Amino acid sequence: MVLQTFISVVGGYQHTLALKSDGTVWAWGNNFYGQLGDGTNNNSLTPVQLSGLTGVKAISAGYLDSLVLKSDGTVWHWA
Repeated sequence: MVLQTFISVVGGYQHTLALKSDGTVWAWGNNFYGQLGDGTNNNSLTPVQLSGLTGVKAISAGYLDSLVLKSDGTVWHWA
């Protein structure tokens, strides 16, 4: 197993988001409502990179949803 280096890690109800210094977001945990943001409802025990999401500078995980703030000032939300 390769260890990841994250600059920020936040926990939601049953999922976790992590931000790398390159602005990519990784997620793992329960994905029943799509809170991992990978386009599926498959749970993941290991971090999965969110495809197409770059330039992120802040992350937040809620009860059954997730949010990110991108460097261009936009906020992305999914559940």
